[in-house]
Amino acid sequence: MKKTVNILVLSMFIAVANGNIVSSCRYERNIQHKLIANCENQGFTSVPRNLRRDIYELILSNNPIHMLTNNSFTNYSQMERLILTGNNISVIQQDAFSGLNLLKVLKVNDNLINITTIPHGVFRHLSNLAVLDISRNKMPLDTNIPFIYPDVTFSTLTRLQNLSMDLFMFPVFRSGFTALQDLKVLNFATCNLHNSSGFKLFNSTFENFSPDLKELYISGCRNFFLMEHGLLEHFPNLKVLDLSKSYVHLYQALRILHPYQDKNMSVINFHRISDNSINENNFPYSVIITEELMKYLRTICIEALDLSKAGIVDYQQKSLFSFKRPECIKTFIISANRLPSSTADHYFQVVTFFKSAINMKVYDFSYLIVDYFHPVYLDVYHPGVLNHFPEITETHKIPPHITFSIPSSIEFLRFTHIQIAFTSASFTCANTSLKYLDVSYGVYQNYPDFTDDCGKQLEYLDISGIPVTIITFPSIFMPKLSVLKVTNARIDQVIIKGKQWMSFRAPNLRKIDISFNNLWTLEETTFLDQPNITHLNMSNNLFRTIPSFVTKLQKLESLDLSNNLISSIGETLRCQLDKVVISNHSLILNLNNNALVCSCDTLDFLLWFAKTKITFKNGDTYNCTMSEGKQALLKEVIKNTAKYFSDCKATIWLQVGIILVGSAFGIFIPLSLLYNYRWKIILYMYRKVRHVVEKNLHENYMYDAYVSYEDRSVTWIQKFFLPKIEEKWGLKVCLHDRDLLPGDPTADAKAESIQQSRHVVFIITEHFTEGKWGRFEIERAKYEKYTTNFRKIIVILQNIQIKDIPDEIINISNDVYFIELPLDEKEAGDNPDYQSQWLRLKALLYLN
Repeated sequence: MKKTVNILVLSMFIAVANGNIVSSCRYERNIQHKLIANCENQGFTSVPRNLRRDIYELILSNNPIHMLTNNSFTNYSQMERLILTGNNISVIQQDAFSGLNLLKVLKVNDNLINITTIPHGVFRHLSNLAVLDISRNKMPLDTNIPFIYPDVTFSTLTRLQNLSMDLFMFPVFRSGFTALQDLKVLNFATCNLHNSSGFKLFNSTFENFSPDLKELYISGCRNFFLMEHGLLEHFPNLKVLDLSKSYVHLYQALRILHPYQDKNMSVINFHRISDNSINENNFPYSVIITEELMKYLRTICIEALDLSKAGIVDYQQKSLFSFKRPECIKTFIISANRLPSSTADHYFQVVTFFKSAINMKVYDFSYLIVDYFHPVYLDVYHPGVLNHFPEITETHKIPPHITFSIPSSIEFLRFTHIQIAFTSASFTCANTSLKYLDVSYGVYQNYPDFTDDCGKQLEYLDISGIPVTIITFPSIFMPKLSVLKVTNARIDQVIIKGKQWMSFRAPNLRKIDISFNNLWTLEETTFLDQPNITHLNMSNNLFRTIPSFVTKLQKLESLDLSNNLISSIGETLRCQLDKVVISNHSLILNLNNNALVCSCDTLDFLLWFAKTKITFKNGDTYNCTMSEGKQALLKEVIKNTAKYFSDCKATIWLQVGIILVGSAFGIFIPLSLLYNYRWKIILYMYRKVRHVVEKNLHENYMYDAYVSYEDRSVTWIQKFFLPKIEEKWGLKVCLHDRDLLPGDPTADAKAESIQQSRHVVFIITEHFTEGKWGRFEIERAKYEKYTTNFRKIIVILQNIQIKDIPDEIINISNDVYFIELPLDEKEAGDNPDYQSQWLRLKALLYLN
């Protein structure tokens, strides 16, 4: 027994001494069912040696390992992948990789390795290594002397196909690299080049690498440097050239392409190859593409070309779009340049190119004219994933109508953020493959028309940023459309005018985004009656309650109503939302940054919030306004309802008491007296009670109403309005012509008078907005109403049509009381509706 214990203790000691905490590694299987040992972020200081011996891959990333000692991996002879990324490795002993004859992938990037000091024979055991990543490691101390890459060390990797390392100043790749004849991919993941001490990449820099190299990446060089024109002549079979985010200037990049004239290439990535830090006589910041500059590129049969953010401001005839073999192009990205789009010559070149590029799938012609601050770029390798002008001496008249024929092969088309204003344009499609269309945030005189065929395969449509009042999108059938974005499109203006703001059929619509549209209602529109909607974004609008139509969306999974004005949810709507959860099993509701209220009136909503099965996004962070105006965390209020709402029952009994007292008066006051003086009695009592309430709330009003009007209404006010309001009803109103002191500053006096008035009355005629102070008084009335929440805004319409009502009134129509009274009292006659309008005005002025 004692011997067994000693052996166990000894085993534990050995394990700890070697940094082996086996239980901290996780075993899993890849798609091919091969065993992976994941030991990432486990605090290992050395390589664990007692893992399973049949592992295919070992992941030791992000551990504090600083040394790879001899024979560290001898127990794992079947391993083919070793990941040592993000450790502190600075020392690799000569036989560290002993036993790894089957290893194919080795990643020791993001460590502290100085590749010039590792032993020459360190890779000799890796006879089958195909991929080596030794990039983002230690930089040399002296950047003004040649950096000699250890060619002898790398020369043993005769089967290496993919090499990633860092590119340092004055690089020297000696003859030992000629042994890497199978090398197909050379990636300089970190670039430390800059234009100093006469530095340049010479024609001979890469002469010792394999001529069969297929892919070359020199990206991320954020300092300008020079390149000799013959730099790439040693790679005649290159298929991918990536100089993205390397500030070598487009002039240099286009000139080093001469070895590939009339050849086939897969990708040329010149994204952000120029920068405003480069502005010399030979390399100007503003690039004009000429026929001479394009003489090499135009001859290449290129599948994917990225010229985004390349500093291009103009292009001559037979240059930028004059490809010798346009049918080769499948992806063309030219976004975020400062290209002109206002002349017929430029349009015709694009149109001609479209007709010829018959196999193009992705075309991005976005963020043009101005230099946008944060454009969204496409990835040239995965384009479906969204990650000062020179003087123009000669202009051409734009033709009245331009037609773009979209190649049938196009799947992804983006014309977003183009600052142009052509007369009209249309897109025609035939046998289309178009799936993604983004024409958002453009400036158009007429919205571009699309033929019926353009919608057959469409799955994603973005028309944001374009006022829907100018959209003439046809009633096309889009059977596959699933995502629609219509943000910042002023949908509210169309709804106000009672128009149908979109008229196409999309039975499979799943996701809709109508945020940032100043919407306060959507009850009248039929566009959102789509049975399959699962995600609806109505954030950043003016909704005061959840529109009831959402309860008809039985497949709804996510509803975003953040940044609106919702104070609570009514009982009927709460029940309907719970039914949606029952049918869907889940619903995510976002009510963040709304005007939620915690009071006796909303107590039922708060209790429902706590028990409903709806998931509230960021629900733990919601705030609500208490009765005294203070903000509180909603979840804390719900947890302590007894504390916060202890007086709610007393309030209910108070209301019951008031009702009983009123009933007693109704019984004991003689019926005749009640009948003859009923209005005066009720209003007298109400005013007394109201004054007491206002006194307790520290609200003292000088006037019962402030009246806003224009000069043409003065006669009607004096002859009809004042006799009823002041003489007959006994109310006190403020008229700016009568009650404001002449010496007061007009704006301050009006603002103070509105503040001292219980309600605000606007007498609106067709000439109201011609007055000097009308809009100011509307804005001040809105401010006072939303600050105190007691005042009413009453609008008396006199011989005016709905379309002539000021927008400032329309925008708050949910909070306004409208009354129609004729300017000429003779028109009313004995009309009973006329008398009822006066009675309604009286009730509104008397009752809160």
